[in-house]
Amino acid sequence: MSARKVITSVLAVGTTIAIAIDGYLLFLKADQASSTASAASSSTSTAASSSASSASSSSSSASSSTSSGLKDGTYSGKSVSTQWGDVQVQIKVSGGKITTVNVLKYPSDNDQALPVYKKEAVEAQSADIQQVSGATVTYEGFTQSLQNAITQAKES
Repeated sequence: MSARKVITSVLAVGTTIAIAIDGYLLFLKADQASSTASAASSSTSTAASSSASSASSSSSSASSSTSSGLKDGTYSGKSVSTQWGDVQVQIKVSGGKITTVNVLKYPSDNDQALPVYKKEAVEAQSADIQQVSGATVTYEGFTQSLQNAITQAKES
């Protein structure tokens, strides 16, 4: 077997493995996160659709704060325009922590990544989250809108 055929075979196997891992992370892990995120979001309010039209409004209710600097309430981040559509995020802060992240607007072709982004935002308590492969544009809109909502929660 020539060296060229060996190198081609090794590259083909490596590419196949990389595609399989990427598919696993994108779809199977997203499904697991989706079931966890949907269980957490089932206890939240369904008023998100009525808030979707307010691009940069915040509707804070209480005014308690903890060392995190976030004041309790519900905050809608600005609607961020992306090449695939607008992304807008709403957070609920309770006890000075982000307890829920709802996505009010998003490009429909990347809805598999959203449960992952929502879960990571609650865990990180910030917009500093990992990007899902294949959802770069949604990630950028999500994190920008999320950061805007967090800023509102700090400034209120």
